[in-house]
Amino acid sequence: MEAVCAAGAAAGVTVVTGTLQEESHAVDVKELLKAVPLFANFSDDARTRLAARSVMRNYPKGSLLFTTGEPCRGLYVVESGRVRIFRTSPTGREQVLHTEGPGRPIAELPLLDGGAYPASAMTEVDSRLAFIPRAEFEALYRANPDVAEAVIRELGKRLRHLVHVTETLAFRDVAARLASFLAEYAEQHGEPTPEGTEIVLDRTREELSQELGTARESVSRALKQLAGKGVIEPLAGRRMRIPDVARLRTLGRPGERARYE
Repeated sequence: MEAVCAAGAAAGVTVVTGTLQEESHAVDVKELLKAVPLFANFSDDARTRLAARSVMRNYPKGSLLFTTGEPCRGLYVVESGRVRIFRTSPTGREQVLHTEGPGRPIAELPLLDGGAYPASAMTEVDSRLAFIPRAEFEALYRANPDVAEAVIRELGKRLRHLVHVTETLAFRDVAARLASFLAEYAEQHGEPTPEGTEIVLDRTREELSQELGTARESVSRALKQLAGKGVIEPLAGRRMRIPDVARLRTLGRPGERARYE
């Protein structure tokens, strides 16, 4: 079963085709789908049907899953690893729309509107993904109104996120964008301690700059500015402590522009 694109390879990019080793693990996929908000309200029979027609695959870092404008072949769900969703300008500049980790679906929109992939997707680390063929998913939600309703709710959440991305790029400086990102990351992945919330960033500064729509040097300056204000405390390696997540989030809000210098 071919699940991903055969677009031309670029330097450092693994172009994935149907030649990867395929492993059908219906039980594993069913449990994965149950943990995904998009599928949580599906009936057990619906999840069983999707799982039986899905394929679990391992993708090395740098695997290009699909490109902008390419016909949609199906939906992906991340079991482990991380996938970057992005658009590329005619000049080659990349804007990261969002990054998805374990338990997150990828490419829901084309399944509902019948269009092409609206962005490109690439694995940032070695990843394991489940692939659900488009035809199987479409047949399921057309026959089950509850499934269609769940998909629409998920798309609504994604639309709100994209509005947030647009607002962030248009109205916030780099330090504010970074503050907002770190606060959200801490709430999702942080470890509470008596001194605050500790996080381990799973992104390099280059990856952060792409996600925030700026240059690597600007991210480095913003990190120093936030550390200077005491809202983040760098620790060993990629670890950092955030004494007050709520205060950090406030610095990232439009209309409450902080004086970072």
